[in-house]
Amino acid sequence: MNNLYMSNIELNYVANREETIENFMNFLGFSSSNIYQEINAGNVYKNLTKIRDKKIVISSGDQIKIILNNEENELPLNANPISIIYEDEYILIVDKPQYIHVEPYKKGTNNNLASMVANYFFEKNIPSKVHLVNRLDRCTSGLVIIAKNRYIKNLFSSTKIIKKYHTKIEGKIEEKNTIEISIGKEPFSNSRIVSKEGKLAITKYETISYDEKNDVSILDVEIPTGRTHQIRLSFSSIGHPLVGDTLYGSKRKADIYLRSYYLKFNHPITNEEVELIVEG
Repeated sequence: MNNLYMSNIELNYVANREETIENFMNFLGFSSSNIYQEINAGNVYKNLTKIRDKKIVISSGDQIKIILNNEENELPLNANPISIIYEDEYILIVDKPQYIHVEPYKKGTNNNLASMVANYFFEKNIPSKVHLVNRLDRCTSGLVIIAKNRYIKNLFSSTKIIKKYHTKIEGKIEEKNTIEISIGKEPFSNSRIVSKEGKLAITKYETISYDEKNDVSILDVEIPTGRTHQIRLSFSSIGHPLVGDTLYGSKRKADIYLRSYYLKFNHPITNEEVELIVEG
């Protein structure tokens, strides 16, 4: 992990049993199409010899090397700098500014985080598309994880990520509680609604402070689920919309304060614990 900007990502393993290379790679999280692509491209090695057939048998002690295919960026570039919080060969974690989209809102536009990351990848010769592991609303700032290969992004689907936010809501609320609602998409709109046919959204919160003069509570929020507009709709549903969130019921003129300040997960490649906190 000394060189972040290598031309290819290499994964190295030692086999611990007899099985086909197909079964071995499937256990690692490669899809059937990924296995075919990597073997067909000559990117899979057994003891330094290229494997050309997915049915080749490997044995305990064999050295297995898999070189992940390079990917070609398809996004327009944006040369604005990004705030890097963590980086290694496999992932990049940045602090997203408020009021920019995480990816193009319309095809061809570059005023978004993904285009900024694509430009960073281009400048650093990182051969990857921008694979967003988590997304934040335009009005939300904070931590966003980007995988440097499709395979690595896929591994995050089985990786537990603890996500915490700070936010300001209208009114005084119980000191600690959990909100459970089902969120659905409103027809012909980008907003979300509470719907019995929607997906379960679990929002845990704890009050940090209450400003009696302005009738505003500052909360620490954890979301075990990750639905679009989850925090905004959850607090609106109990009569405490985020301050300034006119889409979900606030009557106040103010910038929304919603910040993803905390992430914790086990790294999908190294299995090391990654825990990050950003201020602001």
